[in-house]
Amino acid sequence: MINRTKVLTLIVFGLIFLNLSAQEDDFNNDPVAKLPDDNRTFRFGLHFSPDISWLKPNTSGYEKEGTKTGFSYGLSFEYFMSNNYLISTGITLSNLGGELSYKGTYVNPDYVNYLPATLDESYHLKYIEIPLLLKLRTNEIGYLTYYGLFGLTTGFNYGAKADINYTSILDLGSGVTSVVTYNEKKVNISKDINFMNMYLVIGGGVEYNISGNTSLTLGITFNDGFINQLDNKVNLLDGNGDALLDSSGKPVYSEKDASANLNYFALNIGIYF
Repeated sequence: MINRTKVLTLIVFGLIFLNLSAQEDDFNNDPVAKLPDDNRTFRFGLHFSPDISWLKPNTSGYEKEGTKTGFSYGLSFEYFMSNNYLISTGITLSNLGGELSYKGTYVNPDYVNYLPATLDESYHLKYIEIPLLLKLRTNEIGYLTYYGLFGLTTGFNYGAKADINYTSILDLGSGVTSVVTYNEKKVNISKDINFMNMYLVIGGGVEYNISGNTSLTLGITFNDGFINQLDNKVNLLDGNGDALLDSSGKPVYSEKDASANLNYFALNIGIYF
C-alpha cells in the first residue's frame, strides 16, 4: 500500500516536471549555459553501482534478518532542459535482496508429511530498472559540478532465488524434543515474488569534467520501494505459535498476503560522453 507521504511526493515531482518542461529550452537565451557541446542537448553514459539492499516486512510475524550486498550496471541517458535542469533515464540491471524469517512449513525428504518450521530465507532478486529522475545541477565550481536528483524508478523482476534454512522442533514424547534442520540452496521462488516494483529515489553527487564531452560522476542514492514484493499467503498459527496444519496434515493459510518492501542504497559511479 502506498502511504500518503509517498503519494504527495509523486504529485510534487509531477508538478515540478511539468513546470520545467514548460520553460523555454532555447539554450541561446541562457547566458550562463555551459553544455558539453554547443549543439548537444543530451548525452549518454555508462554506470556501475555497488549496493546494499534489504526487505522491510509489513506483516506481523515476518522479521528482517539481514541485508544483501550486490551491484547494478547499465546505460544512462540525460536530456538537458537547461544547464541546471536535466532529465535522467536509462536502463539498469540490478542484483538486490535481503533476509527474512517467519513461521511456515516444509517437507523434509526424510519425512512424508509437512512439518511446522521457522524459515530463514535469503533472497537473491534480479531486476531490470528504468528510472525517470530530475537532476538539479550547480554551475561548475572549480573543476566540479554538484548535483541532487529525485524521481521514480520502475523495476521488473526477471530472476528470483532463495537460500532457505528450515528449523523444526519435534516432540518425541515424555518431554523430549529434537531439533531438525534442513537447507535448500538457490530455490526458484519466482512465483512468490511480484513482477513489478517502484521506488522513490533521492540522492546527490559530484561530476568532474575530464576533457571535452567526457565527465566522471560519483554519487549516492536511496531507493525507497513502495510496492509489495512478496506474492504468497501467510500461514495461520496454532496456540503454540507454529504453523497450523489441518486434519490431513496440510498447512492452513490466511487470506492475507505476506508483505515486504525492497529498499536499497547505491553508490553510483558513471562516465558520460
